[in-house]
Amino acid sequence: MALFWRIWFAVTIANLIVLTIFVTLATLQFGNINSGLVGDRLVVLADSTAAPFRAAAKIGLPLSSVRNAEALLERARQSDDSIQAIHVFDADGRIIKSTAVPAPAAIPPEGLAARAAANGAPWHRETADGFLSSIDIRSTTGTTVGGILIVYPGGGNITQILAMAAELGLAALGVMIIAAGLSGILMRFGLRRQIALFDGIDRTFTGFERNAWRSAAGGVVEPVADDTNELLSLLDTAEARYRAVGQSLGDEKDGAP
Repeated sequence: MALFWRIWFAVTIANLIVLTIFVTLATLQFGNINSGLVGDRLVVLADSTAAPFRAAAKIGLPLSSVRNAEALLERARQSDDSIQAIHVFDADGRIIKSTAVPAPAAIPPEGLAARAAANGAPWHRETADGFLSSIDIRSTTGTTVGGILIVYPGGGNITQILAMAAELGLAALGVMIIAAGLSGILMRFGLRRQIALFDGIDRTFTGFERNAWRSAAGGVVEPVADDTNELLSLLDTAEARYRAVGQSLGDEKDGAP
């Protein structure tokens, strides 16, 4: 059975490696998709939140002049309890209205870099602390007068990724157990002749080695099964030739001047 266990172990390890790679790639893909969905949802929320501020900008009023701006921002923030803060910033990135207390002076550096790269288009970015999502507000002349920035924590996204990884890992474990059992059954019946032949050869070599040691030590040689006599005869012949060649080489060495 040694041959069977070696093959089964190799197949099981190969299945484990393949399933591990699959779970890893699937988890990474899920994380990317989930991050994109969170960012897109925040962009939609930022766009709806910007409506009253966009109306003020179109008639030439500054964004800070919007009445009940704090209440509008707070209502938007309460649409998702996970939102940390919603900021209204001016064209230079300085925050003029915010749900955060105390409000920061300006949007974070990651936001400034992402805003510059977006060149006026809506954007979202995942940072070490969570998500940033923003949309610019333009006047009737097309000039950017500010924008809306939503700050969202990344803990929920990490929790979802870990949950997905655990679910995939559990499914992969079940698949590996089933595959290991099926492969063992298939190999046990499909390779039974080869396994029996290998086991017979292994027993023959073990018996030959044991008898060779006992014969050299003057012990009693064990009888062997009839189906192994031919192989043992060949091994005995080979051993006799080996000893004869060794003796001949030894004699030549002793007779050398």
